[in-house]
Amino acid sequence: MPTIFASEGYEPLGLDEIRIAQIKCASSEDEDVYCHLLHVPRNAPGQYQALSYAWGPPHERGLGRIHLEGILHPVTRTMEIALRKLRRKHGQSPLTIWIDALCINQNDDEEKCEQVEMMRTIYQRATEVSIWLGPEDWSPRSDLAWRLIKDLYHCPRELNSLSRIIQPFRQEEFDALNRFFRRDYFWRIWVVQEVACATNATVYYGSDSMPWSGLVEICDKLSDARAFLRRVIYHDQPASLFSLMTGGPKNLILSRGSTLPLSEANAPSLLDLLSTHMSKGSTLQHDKVYGIVGISADRDSFGKIDYSRSVRETYIHTARHIISTTGSLNVICIQQNDDNVHGLPSWDTDWERRNLFPAHRVVSLRYRVPEFAAAGSSQSEASFAHNDTVLIAAGFVIDKIATVSDPLYVYGPESDVLPTLEKFHNWWNIFIDNVGSTSEDVDVFQRTFVGGAWAPRYSEGEFKEDKTQRLALFFGLMERLLPHLAEVSPKLPPIAPDPVDDEMLEKRERAMVSAAALRMHAKRIVISERKLAGLAPQLAEVGDEIAVLLGCDFPVVLREVDGRCELIGEVYADSIMNGEAMDDLKSGKYQKRYFEIH
Repeated sequence: MPTIFASEGYEPLGLDEIRIAQIKCASSEDEDVYCHLLHVPRNAPGQYQALSYAWGPPHERGLGRIHLEGILHPVTRTMEIALRKLRRKHGQSPLTIWIDALCINQNDDEEKCEQVEMMRTIYQRATEVSIWLGPEDWSPRSDLAWRLIKDLYHCPRELNSLSRIIQPFRQEEFDALNRFFRRDYFWRIWVVQEVACATNATVYYGSDSMPWSGLVEICDKLSDARAFLRRVIYHDQPASLFSLMTGGPKNLILSRGSTLPLSEANAPSLLDLLSTHMSKGSTLQHDKVYGIVGISADRDSFGKIDYSRSVRETYIHTARHIISTTGSLNVICIQQNDDNVHGLPSWDTDWERRNLFPAHRVVSLRYRVPEFAAAGSSQSEASFAHNDTVLIAAGFVIDKIATVSDPLYVYGPESDVLPTLEKFHNWWNIFIDNVGSTSEDVDVFQRTFVGGAWAPRYSEGEFKEDKTQRLALFFGLMERLLPHLAEVSPKLPPIAPDPVDDEMLEKRERAMVSAAALRMHAKRIVISERKLAGLAPQLAEVGDEIAVLLGCDFPVVLREVDGRCELIGEVYADSIMNGEAMDDLKSGKYQKRYFEIH
C-alpha cells in the first residue's frame, strides 16, 4: 500500500521511493485544487502522468494556492492553472501526476540531490508527459499563433499546400508564432530532459491540446518551405526565420545530430548538451548542469549531484570533468556572458543565462561546417593546480596582436543594417591598411570577417550563401544606404552576371548583411605583427597573444596580467584553423610551452 504524505510536513522517503500527487476531481475549473501525496516505489509500473512546465516569472511564484492534505499550500501560479485544466471531472478516476516542485521537498538538499538523479526514470515511466505551455495570455496575440499552429498541423507536408498558408496577409500570425516559440517553457533547462525522456507527450494550451510530435512537425514543415517563407515574409530577418524552423519545440532537441528516443547508446556528451542549451534558464544556477547531466553520456562518470556546492564550485567541477574525460579543451572556448559574477577562472565557462547583450548571443566557432581543427588530432596535455582554479595546458604562441578594429555590438534587430555596415567599413579599412588589398588578401578578409565557413540552413534559392559574393553584397548595400562610405572604399567586382532585378538584389544584400551581423556581433577584427588576420572576442587588445593549445579545435587569445596568463576567448585566425600550425610546430617554427591560465 502506498504511504500517504503527512499533512504536517514532508514525510521522509524510503529507499528508491518517489512521491506522486493525487488530484481530486472537480466539476468546474473554478473549484479549488485539492491533492495529497503518495509514496510509491520508483520502479513501480507507471500509472501516473508527469508535468512538464515553466515555473513562470519569479514575482508570481508562491502566488498560486492549492489544498494539500486540507491545508492551503503556496505553489507557482503556473502550476495552479495547469492543475485546474488537467484535473478530471467528477465520476472519473483522480489525476495522478508527478510534479517536481510538489513531489520533491525543495527545502531538503539531500533529498533533492537523490530525486533529481531519478528524474530521467520518472519521466521515462510516465504514461504521459503533460506539457503545459501556459494560459492564452502568456504571449501577445497568442490566439493568432495557436490558430496558425492548428492550420499548419492539419496541412499536408508538401510545398503547394504550405504556400497557401504562407501568405503576406498572415504575417501578423507568423510574428505571433515567433513570440509563441519564445515562451518561457521553451527556454527552461529542465524541460530538455523531460521532453527527451517522454515516450508519450501531449501539449496543453489553454483548453486545447495536440500531440507533441505534431508541434515538432510544424517546424519541419516550415523548414521545408523556408525558401518560400523567406521570399514572402522574412527576407531581411534571418533570426526570425531561423527561430520558426529551430525555435519552440526544436529548441529542445537534445543536441545537433542527436536522435530520439533517448537511450544509453545514443546519449550526447555533456559538453554537447551544455553548449546546445547554454541559453536556457533555470531557477537555481546549479541546474544549468544538473538539469541535463542525467541524460548525457557522462551520467555515470560525472559524480553525485551536490547542491551543497557553490555555483562556482559546480562549474569548475564540470569543466574539469569534461577536460579530464575527453582530452579536449574545447569547453574553455565557450563564452556565455560578458561579466564574471561568480569569480570563475578565465578558462571556465559561466553557464548561467546572463549576458551583456541579451538581444543576441555570441555565435561560437563551434558550429561551423566543416568543423575546425586548429590543433589537429592532438589530445590536451592539461592539469590543474591551486584547488582546480588554475589550468596548466600545453600549446604554443602563434603571434602577438598588433592592431584591432572597433568591435561590433548589435543592440537591436539584425535587420537594422546601418550599424553593421558602418563597422564593416571600419573593419575593411583596418584590414587593407595593415594586410593589403590584393585578390588573395580580399579572399582572406571575406573568410575572416564572419569567422570562416558559413552555411546557414535558411540560406538557399535566390538567397543561397556564396562566400565569393559576401563583399559584393555588403558594398552594394553600402552604396545604396551609405554612399559617402562606399566612395572611400576600394571597388569590388560586381555581383554575379546572372540577371536579377534591383528589388531582388537589395533583398539579397539585406539578407546577407543581416545574417552576417549575427556572426560579427560582440567581436572585432585583429591583425597580428606578422599580418595574420583574425576575428577575435570584443575584449581582445593590442599586445594579446594568439595561441594554439593542444587538444583545442580553436586558436585562443591569451593575455599576460601581472605575471599571470588569462584566457580572453577563441579566435578565428585565417590559415591556421585546420591544423596548419601543428605542422609548423613539428618543423620547429613554434616552441611548445605550458601556459598557467588563471
